[in-house]
Amino acid sequence: MTKISIAMATYNGGRFIRQQLDSFARQILLPSELIVCDDGSTDSTVSIINTFSLSAPFPVVIVHNSARLGYTANFLQAARMCQGELIAFSDQDDEWLPQKLARIVQASQESDAFLLAHAAEWVDEDGNPTGVVYPSHRRFRKYLRKSDFPGHAIVIRKPLLEMTSRSLAPHNYKEVAGDVEFGHDVLLLELATGMDKVLYIPEVLMRWRVYSDTNHAWTKVLKAPPRARTSLLKRIFPSDLAENYRASEEYYHKHSVLLSGMLCDIETFGGGATLASGRLVRSMNLMTKRADVMELRARYYGALSRRARIKLMLQGAAMGQYRNASKGGVGIHNALRDIIACLLT
Repeated sequence: MTKISIAMATYNGGRFIRQQLDSFARQILLPSELIVCDDGSTDSTVSIINTFSLSAPFPVVIVHNSARLGYTANFLQAARMCQGELIAFSDQDDEWLPQKLARIVQASQESDAFLLAHAAEWVDEDGNPTGVVYPSHRRFRKYLRKSDFPGHAIVIRKPLLEMTSRSLAPHNYKEVAGDVEFGHDVLLLELATGMDKVLYIPEVLMRWRVYSDTNHAWTKVLKAPPRARTSLLKRIFPSDLAENYRASEEYYHKHSVLLSGMLCDIETFGGGATLASGRLVRSMNLMTKRADVMELRARYYGALSRRARIKLMLQGAAMGQYRNASKGGVGIHNALRDIIACLLT
């Protein structure tokens, strides 16, 4: 029988973690182990996990990080400790349906995919359905076409980690990324997609808790936060615009470096992994171009004269900064913003 491990990263998740742990114990097919890496929780998280481990019908390993890793490196650490042939990632505030692991194992036996993903039903903080099934809901079908799946709904084969044994080792990742969080799911999905080794299972296999204080991108879909009363000019040109562009430059530059490291890894690994090289090279080049565009725009929205802005705008146009995002640009609509900024100088 295929062994499947659960890799869980925790940090101050005491509010809902017991429901998630109990859903592991209710699985039709039990996991071979649960690896929990706690990133310095100061609430009841660790105590709840310890209590659960005493009666859990499978081994539970708890690691206490001596220093904060951040969620990406923490998940990578948990995954690399797993012994199973399949590794299921888990957040700390959802609930898995009883058939999840059994269905994943069945699908893995019928496919050679390195990454398997499934649908999830959105529920509120009280566990009430919101009427949204991600990613098949009409508002999110574009993400399905992009193979964009959240980490808590993916399961990987162990070789996907072996292919990135150096570049995505937690300490190497932190050395490159620093405090920037790229997401273990994003990076592993890039590699699996590059090899055409992703399988989507359209069945709902978990209840995804979406609520206001989770700080993830989907919260705003349920209820948009009230917009502060500001002038139109400040909406178009927020005071931190140059700072935001500098942060984007850092993000894209580091993403490019991470992809470069992954490329070195898979070329050493060989086999089917080399099929992803071409796509990762294109992604790496795209990230580099986006970083260059963001660096230019950060300078443009700094303290410059009109003449200097005109020069930078022409330079940016020549390098293609007004192309769409798929080509590394910021879109033609930003040309109008830049023209207005230049006139207001």
